[in-house]
Amino acid sequence: MPPTDRSHRPRNVFFYDSTHPDVALGGFVQNGSITEANFLDILAILLVVEGSPIRVQERISSHIVSRTDVPLKRGAYDIHSEGSIRVSDEPWIYRLTPHIVTRGEDKFRHEIGNRDQKCVISGLSFPESMFRTYGLIFFEAVHIFPREHESLWNQNNYQQWITDMDDAAGSSKINSAQNGFLLQPTVQQLFDQYLFSVNPDDGYKIVVLTFDFLGLDGRILDPVCRNPTDPHHVSDQALRWHYRQSVLANARRGGEPIFEHDFPLETDEIHASPYGQERFELEMAFRLREVV
Repeated sequence: MPPTDRSHRPRNVFFYDSTHPDVALGGFVQNGSITEANFLDILAILLVVEGSPIRVQERISSHIVSRTDVPLKRGAYDIHSEGSIRVSDEPWIYRLTPHIVTRGEDKFRHEIGNRDQKCVISGLSFPESMFRTYGLIFFEAVHIFPREHESLWNQNNYQQWITDMDDAAGSSKINSAQNGFLLQPTVQQLFDQYLFSVNPDDGYKIVVLTFDFLGLDGRILDPVCRNPTDPHHVSDQALRWHYRQSVLANARRGGEPIFEHDFPLETDEIHASPYGQERFELEMAFRLREVV
C-alpha cells in the first residue's frame, strides 16, 4: 500500500498561530495521557518562537494552558506571542523495519532477551521456562535509535549515551542493550513508525499521539528494562531522542508519511513515494553492509 500522512487519521487537538486562526500548525490525538505541561513541551519541540514567551489559549473557553498535570482538553488552541511563530524544520529520521540479523547483533538480542523477558510496552509475557525455549521467536529485540542510521549515530556522537561498553574501543556501540528493548512484533511495527513513544521525563509514560487501537497510551515502561542498578538498563537519552522524533512525526503540520513495514526493492512504488529514493538507498546500503 502507498504511504499515507498522519493527518488523515482523526485528530482531536489542533493548534494555531493566533494571527492565522484558520491554518493549523499541527495537531494530534489526545488519548488521555497528555497533560497541559506535556502539551507545552510538545509545542517547544515543534515551534520556533522569536521574541516573547507564548501564551496558549483554548479557543472556545479561553482557558490558558499552564504547566500542570491536568489532562489537556480536546479542542483548538491559539498560540499568542508578540514575536513571530513558525514550525520547526528539524529533520525527521524515517526508519526501516529490517528483518535481517546483522553481524554482532546476536549478543544484542540475547542481552535484551535475558534482561527483559517480556514485551516492556504491552506487558505480554510467558512463563520463564517457555520464554527460555521460544522467547526470541515471539518477541523482537528492537533498537531505539535505528541501526540503519549508524552513520548519523556516529556523526552526532550518540555513543556517549552508552555506558556499558567502555571496553569496546573503535565500536559505535549502537548494538548496546542500552539502545534497545524487547517488544512483541505488532508493537515493534508501531514503535518503528513512531506511532507511540516513551517519555522518560514524565515517569516513563507511554504516549500515543494517534489512534490508540492497542490501548498503550498512559501505560508505564516496564521497570525491568530501566532498573538503574542494572548496567545494561535502557538509555534515557535514547528514549528521549525517540520521543522527540515521535512528536515531529505525528504532530507537526500534517504529519510525516506512514510506510509499509516491509517492501520489495524491485517495486516502482518505493521510488514514487515520499523519501522513496532515500529509503531505497538506505535499504540497499544496510543489506550490502552485511555481505562486504
